[in-house]
Amino acid sequence: MDTDFLNTTPELVVTSDGSHSLRFPAVGEGYHSVHGAMSEAVHVYIAPCFESQAKANPMVEVLEVGFGTGLNAFLTLCKSMEYGIAVNYIAIEAYPLEEKIWSRLNYPEVYKKLYGNDLGLDLETIFQNLHTAEWGREVEIRPNFRLTKIRGMVQEIALPANTFHCVFYDAFAPQYQPELWTADLFARIAAAMHDEASLTTYCCKGDVKRALKANGLKITKLPGFANKREMLMAVKN
Repeated sequence: MDTDFLNTTPELVVTSDGSHSLRFPAVGEGYHSVHGAMSEAVHVYIAPCFESQAKANPMVEVLEVGFGTGLNAFLTLCKSMEYGIAVNYIAIEAYPLEEKIWSRLNYPEVYKKLYGNDLGLDLETIFQNLHTAEWGREVEIRPNFRLTKIRGMVQEIALPANTFHCVFYDAFAPQYQPELWTADLFARIAAAMHDEASLTTYCCKGDVKRALKANGLKITKLPGFANKREMLMAVKN
C-alpha cells in the first residue's frame, strides 16, 4: 500500500469528546476515532494495558509502536503520577509531526476537563516536553518518567529481549501499513515482552489475531471503542 499520504500535512479535527485528532482526507485515515481521540486512547491502551501493569509493578516498561500525536505517552505520564510508579517509555515513530502541527493539539486542556488535575501538574509543559525531547536519546520528562523516542520503522529496530510490560500497538491500519501487522514482526515484539506482559491494539482483524497467536500470545477480545465492536489484548504467558 502506498503510504505517501503520511508525508503530507494532515488536517486538524475535533472529535466527539472535544479532543483533537489528525486526519488525511485523501485516504480517509486518521490517528484516532472521530468519536473521541482521548477517550479512545484511554479505552484501548491506558485502562486495559497500562493500568493493569501499573497495579502489579512498581516500574513499568512501555513500548509504543507509533508515537504519533504523543497522546498515549501524555496519558501514560499522567496516570503514572497518579499511581506513583516509575515508567520507562520507548516510542517508535517513522513519521514525526512538525511543531506547527503538534503545538495546536489541545490534550492538556481536554484532559483537565475530562479527568481533572488533582496533582496540579503543568500539563501544557509536560506535553510540550514530550514532543521536544531529543530523538534517539533517553530524556527524563519528569522524575520517574523517562522517554526515548526512536525515529524509524519498528521492523528495522533492534528491541531488547524480555523487557516490556506494556505494548501499545498503534500503527496505522493493516490496509495502509500491512508490513507492520505480520507474524514475523509480532515474533520480534513478543520476544521483547516481559513474562505476563500485555499488548493492546484497536485492530481485531483475523490475520492480526492469527499472527499474534502464532507467536505464543494469548488473545482476548475486549469491547471496542464507540462504534468498533471489538479490540484485542494479547498476553505473553
